[in-house]
Amino acid sequence: MRAERFKAALQTRVLGRAGLGDTENFRALIVEKGEVVLRDADERAVHLSGPVMGWIPWRDGMRLELGAGAQGTHLLLGAPTLERVLQRRPETSQLRFLVERSSFMRLSAGNGTGDAVAACFTGILAETLRPGPMSGAVVESLLHILLVHLHRNQPAGLGEGVQSGAFKALAGQFTALIESHFRKHWTVSRYARELGISRDRLNDISIKAYGRPPARLIRERVLIEARLYLANSSLALGEIAGVLGFAGAPQFSRFFKALQGQSAARFRVNLSQASQPATTRQSTLSSWP
Repeated sequence: MRAERFKAALQTRVLGRAGLGDTENFRALIVEKGEVVLRDADERAVHLSGPVMGWIPWRDGMRLELGAGAQGTHLLLGAPTLERVLQRRPETSQLRFLVERSSFMRLSAGNGTGDAVAACFTGILAETLRPGPMSGAVVESLLHILLVHLHRNQPAGLGEGVQSGAFKALAGQFTALIESHFRKHWTVSRYARELGISRDRLNDISIKAYGRPPARLIRERVLIEARLYLANSSLALGEIAGVLGFAGAPQFSRFFKALQGQSAARFRVNLSQASQPATTRQSTLSSWP
């Protein structure tokens, strides 16, 4: 993980991806003042004006353009760090879906949430620059607090009053059910029955709360678990397929490639190559006939 204060002077400054070898990175930032533009590989732009916090799954080709006078703090972390932050927590099911998409939160001076978020960034920066005993645990705890604040402040297109509370409750119950049963490959209709609502109602809740239909949300949770097994276990593809409830390696491979854009085998190879020192990768290539 990397943490850094940024302050653009009279010229635009660009922040890219450099610094972590993981194939999957995430960036969190707080813009205290000034203008920042987030651009992806297709040159689509999101304009941010401080004070604001952002969470961004970081892909190849993405960059942050810091306008003159912009200042704040940015964090870059890999998937293993994020997994440690999320594991074994009761709210994990909801936070897992949050971290898979870009999210932003407006901050206000003197606001309790804004002050808490700023304190988290300050604490993470301090622990990263001057590590002390159990600094890793402190950083991961502060990251968890950041994600909880971000989740609490996400607009979900909910109704007012009692309906809003019921809507949020159903959305939370749905993700909790997914967390418990995604390996069983339940249908959307089965989830709706367990919640005591219609399939159309579940579709409406999922889109408004998470921005995706329920079937997509379920598949994404399976994909998250698949990536974790590919990255952190030595199980063969057929064994991973069995753990995740697939009939066999071919079915699992088709599922993984459809969502990830590359085969499970290639994903694992890329992870392995990214974790090797540059000298090791070079010697491997040079030994090829």
